[in-house]
Amino acid sequence: MIKIRFKPLTAPQREKMFITEALGGDATLFDAGLVASLARLDQLCPGDFAAVKRQTEIVGAAFSAEEFMDRLEAEHRIKPEVRELRGMGFLH
Repeated sequence: MIKIRFKPLTAPQREKMFITEALGGDATLFDAGLVASLARLDQLCPGDFAAVKRQTEIVGAAFSAEEFMDRLEAEHRIKPEVRELRGMGFLH
């Protein structure tokens, strides 16, 4: 049986997709805060960007860059790879 695995986007790929999808191709809008936020989302795949884009179609309005990032963060949080990394337990 052959298994096909889709690897997450690299940092440059995530940046290019964010500029294209969230900023309408205008790289001058890609500020340091957005760069830092996107860098933390190391498990994003193209489908996550597509899911957020579909959400804009559902609500009938484009998201601001920050709203788009919030939605990407939500997509990232539900990934099994990310959930497994979060610790559970009590601090004392």
